[in-house]
Amino acid sequence: MGSKRSMLTNGLGDALSQSIAECNRVFDLFTGSGAVAWHVAQKYDREVIASDLQSYAVALAAGVIERTEPLADHRWLDSWFDCAREMQPSRFFQKATNLQEKLEVEQIAGAAIEARELCADFNLPVCFAYGGYYYSPLQSLWLDTLRIALPKNANQRRIGLAALIIAASQSAAAPGHTAQPFKPNETAGRFLKEAWMRDIQFLVKRAAVSVSEKHALKAGRAIVGDANELANQVIEGDLVFLDPPYSGVHYSRFYHVLETVALGEVGEISGNGRYPPSEERPRSQYSLRTRSKPVLDGLLKVISQKGASAIVTFPAGAASNGLSGEDVADLSERYFAIEEVKVSSRFSTLGGDKKHREARQNTTELILRLSPK
Repeated sequence: MGSKRSMLTNGLGDALSQSIAECNRVFDLFTGSGAVAWHVAQKYDREVIASDLQSYAVALAAGVIERTEPLADHRWLDSWFDCAREMQPSRFFQKATNLQEKLEVEQIAGAAIEARELCADFNLPVCFAYGGYYYSPLQSLWLDTLRIALPKNANQRRIGLAALIIAASQSAAAPGHTAQPFKPNETAGRFLKEAWMRDIQFLVKRAAVSVSEKHALKAGRAIVGDANELANQVIEGDLVFLDPPYSGVHYSRFYHVLETVALGEVGEISGNGRYPPSEERPRSQYSLRTRSKPVLDGLLKVISQKGASAIVTFPAGAASNGLSGEDVADLSERYFAIEEVKVSSRFSTLGGDKKHREARQNTTELILRLSPK
């Protein structure tokens, strides 16, 4: 996806600063990685309401925006990890550890077969669904048991869950998202091995320390929900940040692994990507070519009627969901006075194959500041 984290230093941060000065609350209705919600919550004394259809995105946002103090004492991390370790069956742990130690010298094809056989009958969600694919058995075991052992303290739990999702993303054996894992063959096997050798305990602890140092200036809320429905909660004086989907494929197909980590459960799985059934994956009308334009029009109309202002970001060219930057600007102009900025950015094609398109491409991104007419 387009990196809002980088855009915050490349025009988006300035647009937010100019708009927030005159607003009461900030809504981030497609929060995604939570980068914008975190930025606003840490920098401005405003309540931030972040939402998304996917639970992992909401958990990431909540890790910062629902807390108003840093957590400087990190001793709880040791207790959390000790509790998780006590939950790990000794026989499975020993086999997973032995396999992990052999990764440096063993051929990945053989290791993958052994890993999949080990995890196939183990009834924990990450191990069962993704062990031997996106993660090694040992990585999977730690992700599962740390998820089960999350602290009861609300702030520690928020930080811990956000850290698990971050570490799961950083260690996944997949090309930037989790649509499909690397295969244990001559082409991708080395990338699979490299990912499986990442220290999941280190990554979780590093992420937890980093998140714990961040906090909101004013307590906000993170909500799983539809953007168009939540827009009805907007009132005059609010600022709404919109970074709507641009892909014609539902984003849940690319982030189902992180969703499993966030929820701590998984149902039936199938396909090369180890997907849950389509009816169990969040579906957005913004990813349907026949619906993307009317649902965006409806969203902008409601925000305008509420008397709120908005900031919209979208690739300047044509996107695979049928919308273009020109469409977004035209729809916005129906309801708002527009101030437009264009910046250079890089975004994911969500499935580049290097034959027909690269996984990441340079693009021009629109930043539209929308003021009530």
